[in-house]
This record gives sequence, C-alpha cells and structure tokens, in this order.
Amino acid sequence: MQRLRGSPLGGKERTIIKYRGTLTAERAQTILSTSFPRFRGRHVAFLGEGWDFQVFKVGADWLFRFPKREESAARLTKEYRLLSDLKAWLSLPVPNYQYYCESHEGSSWPFAGYKKLPGTPADLAETVDWPSVARQLGRFLAELHAYPVDRAEEAGIPDERNRLAQWRDESLTELDGIAGLPVDRRDLSSYLESNLPERFDDSPRLVHNDLWAEHILIDPHTHRVSGIIDWGDAAIGDPAVDLAGVYAWHGEQGLRDVLTHYTGILDPDIIGRARYLATCLAIRNIKLGQDLGHAPWTSAGQKAFRWAFST
Repeated sequence: MQRLRGSPLGGKERTIIKYRGTLTAERAQTILSTSFPRFRGRHVAFLGEGWDFQVFKVGADWLFRFPKREESAARLTKEYRLLSDLKAWLSLPVPNYQYYCESHEGSSWPFAGYKKLPGTPADLAETVDWPSVARQLGRFLAELHAYPVDRAEEAGIPDERNRLAQWRDESLTELDGIAGLPVDRRDLSSYLESNLPERFDDSPRLVHNDLWAEHILIDPHTHRVSGIIDWGDAAIGDPAVDLAGVYAWHGEQGLRDVLTHYTGILDPDIIGRARYLATCLAIRNIKLGQDLGHAPWTSAGQKAFRWAFST
C-alpha cells in the first residue's frame, strides 16, 4: 500500500491510495486508517459481498464499498459521480458518498464510503406497507426517468438501450447451465424465443438497471421505503428494465399498483417488456446464485419466474 496524496474537494474528502483484490476486515481497516485518519481506531466488520463489491461496516454509521475487479471499479466511479447530482432530484434517499479514494495510473482501484441508510432490504423485510411502497416507488421512478440524459452521460453512464435481443440470447445460453427451475424449461425457452418485444424506440431514460428488492430498503418501523442503494449498474436505456424489478418482486398487479403513481409517459407495451425482462433477469439471478452459492439471488429469481408464468 502506498499513500500518494489527499485533499478535500467540494465538501467531500478524497484521497489516493493503492490496493488490489479482495480484502479482509483487518486489511480494510488499515487502508481506511491510512486514507482517512478520522477512522483510525474504528471497528471495521465485513458486511457482505455481491458480484462486484465487498462492503464493510465502519463503526456504527458508515459503509465502505471496495470493488472486486476492474469493471467494478469503473461502476463505483460512475455511481459516485452520478449520485452527487442525482440525489437532489429524488424523493427517496440514495447513498451520499462523503469519502472517495481514487485510482491511480491503473494500479489501484477506488473505494468509497457513505453514511449507512436505515432499513432492511425488501426481500428480507418481515412487513411491507405495499400501498405506501407502491406510491413511493411510482413517484421515485418517474423522477429518476425524468433526469436529464445529458447529465447522466457527463457522469459516465453508458448507453444500453435496445439490448432486448442480446438479453434473449444471453438468457437462452445461461438457461442451459442452471438447475431447479420452477417452470417447464421448454415452455421458458419457447417464451424467450417467440415473444421478444418490439425494440424500444422512445426517448431513452436514466435507469437504475438493477432494481431488485434487495436494493430497496424498508424501514422496520414504518414499513415504507427508506432508501434505494447499489447504483453501479445505472444506464441510459429502456425504463422497462426498472419496472422489471418491480414485476419480479410483486408481479403484474404490483407493477400496475406502482404505475398508478407514475407521472411520466410510458409506451403501451411497457408491461409486456417488463415481464420479458423480469424473466431474463430471473435467469441471470438464478445462474449467479448457483455459481456463487448465494441462495437469496436464486430465491429471488425463482420468485420472479412464478410471477411471470402465473397467468
């Protein structure tokens, strides 16, 4: 590890430090103490990890995210830049990164920290006030999809519109490598091959692009949404990809509940595309869950299948 330089910028503390690969809590504590002296002596605990990041809880209030690979590092940088401006547009809280450690000369990866948002991931919440949550999500998604695309592009957010055929092909390939499907494999393959929606030709929108229930926080006291996390996959594209996350969580009727409170303009085929994308994303979740031994992802994918093929 080599300290290179550090300075505050725009009210946020930034520094540069070199590190590589996955970390233990002890290693993360050393990096944090060296990068940001205010965290010296704070307890650092490994909180969990996904495909892209390791997350450590620092003290009682802070979460720091460390990328696991180069492409994950790029996602974190885009997320940091985007949320700095986007948070003022949204009615729901999102991570407010107050600490950011930059990469340097391609030999290190950035990491960043924000004050922990309250709440429990929706897929683990014991009680959800669905009418209130549907109202919150409808308003939030309309706000998100109205964010100026040019400002998202300035933050480095990629253009991923019109990827339906690619999602179909990837889903059919991944389908061969997963077991324990809750639906008939032949029916699923036929649906993917025969029901590809028309391409999205409307104006592209900023989308969260990974709006599964695990990224929606629920306040354990009010049972309402307390935050939206994990923005590393944000993209410019089809708003149906965000609605697919709602479909995967609460089915078509749940999506219609949310759209009752959505004030933006959507095309007539949006629900059909959301169902199709929820199916593709379910395959991806089950495949990753089985490959990495992460049961919650597998369970979420299976639930999405049951919603998509319940009619």
